[in-house]
Amino acid sequence: MLPKNYNPEEVETKWQRFWLDEKIYKYELDEKKPPYAIDTPPPFTSGTLHLGHVLSHTWIDIVARYKRMRGYNVLFPQGFDNHGLPTELKVEKEFGISKDEPEKFLQKCIEWTWQAIEAMRNQFIRIGYSADWDLEYHTMDDEYKALVQKSLLEFYKKGLLYQAEHPVFWCPNCRTSLAKAEVGYVEEDGFLYYIKLPLADGNGYIPIATTRPELMPACVAVFVHPEDDRYKDLVGKKVKLPIFEREVPILADEDVDPSFGTGAVYNCTYGDEQDIVWQKRYNLPVIIAIDEYGRMTEVAGKYKGMKTEEAREAIAKDLEEMGLLYKKEKIRHRVLRHTERSSCMAPIELLPKKQWFIKVKEFTEELVEVARQIRWFPEDMFLRLKDWAESMDWDWVISRQRVFGTPIPFWVCKDCGHIIPAREEDLPVDPRFDKPPVEKCPKCGSANLEGVRDVLDCWIDSSITPLVITKWTKDEKWFKHNFPTALRPQGTDIIRTWAFYTIFRTYILTGQKPWHDILINGMVAGPDGRKMSKSYGNVVSPEEVIPKYGADALRLWTALAPPGEDHPFKWETVDYNFRFLQKLWNIFRFAERHIKDLDYNANKNIKLEPLDRWILSRLHRLIKFATNEMEIYRFNLLTRELMTFIWHEVADDYLEMIKHRLYGEDKESKLKARVALYELLYNILLLLAPFVPHITEELYQEVFKDKVGAKSIHLLEWPAYNEARIDEEAEKLGELAREIIGAMRRYKNSHGLALNAKLKHVAIYATDSYEMLKAIEKDIAGTMNIEKLEIVKGEPELEERIVEIKPNFRTVGPRYGKLVPKIVAYLKQNAEEVSKALKESGKVEFEVEGQKVELSKDDIVLRKAVFSEGEEVETAVVGDAVILFFA
Repeated sequence: MLPKNYNPEEVETKWQRFWLDEKIYKYELDEKKPPYAIDTPPPFTSGTLHLGHVLSHTWIDIVARYKRMRGYNVLFPQGFDNHGLPTELKVEKEFGISKDEPEKFLQKCIEWTWQAIEAMRNQFIRIGYSADWDLEYHTMDDEYKALVQKSLLEFYKKGLLYQAEHPVFWCPNCRTSLAKAEVGYVEEDGFLYYIKLPLADGNGYIPIATTRPELMPACVAVFVHPEDDRYKDLVGKKVKLPIFEREVPILADEDVDPSFGTGAVYNCTYGDEQDIVWQKRYNLPVIIAIDEYGRMTEVAGKYKGMKTEEAREAIAKDLEEMGLLYKKEKIRHRVLRHTERSSCMAPIELLPKKQWFIKVKEFTEELVEVARQIRWFPEDMFLRLKDWAESMDWDWVISRQRVFGTPIPFWVCKDCGHIIPAREEDLPVDPRFDKPPVEKCPKCGSANLEGVRDVLDCWIDSSITPLVITKWTKDEKWFKHNFPTALRPQGTDIIRTWAFYTIFRTYILTGQKPWHDILINGMVAGPDGRKMSKSYGNVVSPEEVIPKYGADALRLWTALAPPGEDHPFKWETVDYNFRFLQKLWNIFRFAERHIKDLDYNANKNIKLEPLDRWILSRLHRLIKFATNEMEIYRFNLLTRELMTFIWHEVADDYLEMIKHRLYGEDKESKLKARVALYELLYNILLLLAPFVPHITEELYQEVFKDKVGAKSIHLLEWPAYNEARIDEEAEKLGELAREIIGAMRRYKNSHGLALNAKLKHVAIYATDSYEMLKAIEKDIAGTMNIEKLEIVKGEPELEERIVEIKPNFRTVGPRYGKLVPKIVAYLKQNAEEVSKALKESGKVEFEVEGQKVELSKDDIVLRKAVFSEGEEVETAVVGDAVILFFA
């Protein structure tokens, strides 16, 4: 027998061990089953899961469990993304190991990463994640790195990989290049500096406005709009840069915004992406004023060595003293910072660096068309990828100046620049430590060969996950069965990185799309609705929630998240979910004694009673709705519908309406109720199983396993919709019974009666619903414990009488004092006349012992009662039915 209270800690850990020990979710390649491979997001190995992980991975788990129940051969691996700046920073700062000792540094990175993986795997298991852990992969594994490097060799063969000097996004804090997808603009307060730049011929000046005076030593031109009348006469002239005494040309270009600042801007190499465009368009010189540490270079003269912020203030101050800085305006503007996958948030510089690139711009149209072939959930998320693809300015920078990453598998001849790729049979290689595959350069014969010291952008690693899990080039049968994968689940925040790069890499390597469907979840907000942040004090961790409420209650919170939209964490929602699970537990605890020994199969075709047919009709409508919603990965509406159905229609209504049958003497009626209850609760468990796997496993094992036989509920089939169970007439009866019984419950509640208290005499008068009421007469009487219930066709003859009229002592007492008893007597003797006068004029006047008394409606307490055949009754109206409660 189930204990009184549901204990999630005990139940959940028990079944998590059982699932692992029994390998309930082990994947076996079965070509007879339809394939369903899930390209799961490998989280960065930070050592802990946050609520964003819990939301996205619970969604994935819900899909996996549902698809297994639908008979699919579900490939559900889980990987971990190991390479990244946070690990390197941790090893440097917390363990005190320098990157200058690369082998020792790498070893510590790997050691820390394994600890993080272990902790995160345990957290995944704790939320009920049903991955096949035998298929776990890690981007730092040799096998994984070998496949990444093989993919790069393929890109090199196709002529899509090259090395070149090009301005790249550079993080001075992390000292590495970044892809455009790893940086983002942040709104910040700042200043716009208005500066007079003297004309070289001494005839005046041209005013410019800039947020970065420190870039003046790198100025190579001043630009104005060709249609700007203010500066037309200055185009072709030169300015002489103050402080630095260099002359630069004034040029006209339509990209200038005449409404910004003064309408004139200086072009510095490189302040922003527009500077790159102009430098290339006009073949301007390149001057680098900021180094890779974010400090001013020697071209900055006396400002050399200053941090950019220091130089900004110093140059602005000097210009002001020269009379050339004439205005400093406080503004709100966008600053480019290192935003992706790091808590760095340092401002980004554009520095020309020799880097490794993959050609991607030329494939924009093709990639958009490939992405269009994928089913997007929600659909509008496709536009995010399309907009990103069409906004790219240059190719993908794939090299990073770090240590802990997948090595770039090439050597370069230092004499002629020829690139020498690794041999495929040698993969994985590390050119930082390994010898080149040849002794001399095939092009010039030089032996001066140097291994590439940079490592790969971590998105290069993770953008081949669909190829890794489907064993591309490793197992042809496995690959053919599972590729393209069925589903890519991921967050909105990495559409421009993980989604875009995976579509690109997979298309180039296979000529196909990587997945059939892509499911996008939003971000998790704090309880206050704002983005979770330590600075806001609104961060909630899974470790705070699960010990208190259990994983299943938290999983229901994730299932209530709308597709593609941000979802705030609410403690009250999880609390409600826990109470729902306790309600579910109570339902089964009540039902267990009635259905555990039932031979359902021998009796499943028995003709059921109206309320049984009503609840099963509602059940099968819900099964149909649930199946449709699950097929489009929309969980929130279904979750609400399920919880409402179980809590209210099942627990509050149906169970209460069949108790009299379950405990009654009518054996046939009792059997019918037990059969309906068995079918109802068995299918409810199946519907809930993907969402709350722990409690459903416990209830299945306790109540149904002996009869059904499956080792786990998660090995059973999804409930089948049965059209024959849909009974519209029974549903009308059921709704009428709910409304009638609801009115009777309210009557009992208003009179302080227990719900099982006996009612001696109730009559229901009805016209159109008379026959329906007769069909459920026994259920109404039995449910509400009515000694005498009459169902009468027609309308009742009712008489309304005044049964009490008295003064409102709070208002009348202070005014009339000793006359109050006489007033009471008068009102009682003349109730009808007083009532009539109040109705007509709102007041009544009379004399008591010669004194005039005037009372308003507020001075009178009037109680009327309804009588039927001389007996006082209370009434309630439900549709055309009138319920009479006799005292």
